[in-house]
Amino acid sequence: MDEPGEQLLLTLCRSSTGDVHLDLAELDSIDVLSVIALLRGAATLCDGRQLVLHNAPSTLAPILEVVRDAVGDSAVRVE
Repeated sequence: MDEPGEQLLLTLCRSSTGDVHLDLAELDSIDVLSVIALLRGAATLCDGRQLVLHNAPSTLAPILEVVRDAVGDSAVRVE
């Protein structure tokens, strides 16, 4: 995810009052840096709120599994 995109996600997560839902249907794939950006955004959520990813590309799950182990538990849910 590019820096402006990551900043937008961080702002969205910080200002939300509930779960943040992202539809990733337009993505064909996702890279490690973008997954890390999603985890950073999710890390700003508290009080049980989550970053909920819809229509994630198939490349997300294996990257998320490895990266999530490295960064610890996160508030990301893939639907």
